[in-house]
Amino acid sequence: MVHDQTWMMKIALDFYKDLFAGEDRGDLILGRDFWAASDLVSKEENEILCAPFLEDEIKDAIFSCYAEGAPGPDGLPFLFYENFWDLIKHDIVRMFQDFHKGELSLRRLNFAMLTLIPKVDNANNMKFFRSISLINFSFKIFSKVFT
Repeated sequence: MVHDQTWMMKIALDFYKDLFAGEDRGDLILGRDFWAASDLVSKEENEILCAPFLEDEIKDAIFSCYAEGAPGPDGLPFLFYENFWDLIKHDIVRMFQDFHKGELSLRRLNFAMLTLIPKVDNANNMKFFRSISLINFSFKIFSKVFT
């Protein structure tokens, strides 16, 4: 039995590191001709992918999220961002511009809060827990813009 939080975290971390560890693929190397020319990103597609974010794209991504859903780590639901868009849009757009220029620390944005929920009574092994992830809202916005 483990009662110490530090040991609980170590057990969980080791379990998931083992579960999601990369597999050794030996000397597998793709040849230069593996992809057909039609499968590659064209110059025009690359320009679109590398273009700065437009305010309308950012707004569409935010407004397409469930407005009355659970608030993010900042305590604000998307409804706040919709209702106050005209007031805060310049700060949000600036954040995306900083990201595009490589000046935004993603460490502040890309995180999740994890918790373990027992799948069975008296769970005593990591296999008997389900992990639940609450992802930062900003990551959701980036995901919507990129898709």
